[in-house]
Amino acid sequence: MDNIIMLFLCLVLGVLLRLTGRVPDNTHMGLNAFIVNVSLPALTLLQIHAVRIQPSLAFAVLMPWLLFAMGTLIFGTLGYLCKLPKTTTGALIIAGSLGNTSFVGLPMIESFYGAGDMPIGIVIDQLGTYLVLGTLGIFVICLYTEGAIAPREIVRRILTFPPLIALAIAIVLMPVDYPSWLTSSLTRLGSTLAPLALVSVGLQLRLGALRGNQGLLAAV
Repeated sequence: MDNIIMLFLCLVLGVLLRLTGRVPDNTHMGLNAFIVNVSLPALTLLQIHAVRIQPSLAFAVLMPWLLFAMGTLIFGTLGYLCKLPKTTTGALIIAGSLGNTSFVGLPMIESFYGAGDMPIGIVIDQLGTYLVLGTLGIFVICLYTEGAIAPREIVRRILTFPPLIALAIAIVLMPVDYPSWLTSSLTRLGSTLAPLALVSVGLQLRLGALRGNQGLLAAV
């Protein structure tokens, strides 16, 4: 119960900080950069190091790919039948077929299930959601916005994403015991993910932006 209260408290704090003008408008960008480059890699190095690789993890990894395929079919059909603009259809596919498994999903897993199930969430996030977004997601964005991103750039973005690099390092270091100082440091840095991520979400939450989009949001 304490974890759930903490979850909503951090979210509300983010909203209040924005409404009261206590922080600059772009504060969430700094928080997001810290989460992606420090908090999430540290948590990945800590949690994945001790996880047991087993075939059942493949089902968890496949789930975001299956959801994206289903979402693309459903929202693509909806866009065609309702004669929606291409950009709207593309936005529905991306928003409705992918989950925010890093900034919202991981804090929720920690709150509802505890730190013991975090490795599964990290594997789903990095090998599932992130890779889907970095490959099929970018393809859909280009298709529905008539943009173009070179394949080399897509590969570069994926291979240089800090949490994914941390995932690869953690897997390689599985046979190696971490020294106590490293475990302690990774624990402290990784523990910043949940509160900072939810404060960041609260800072970006603007209910006024929903006005006029209720129908499309209901579809998502």
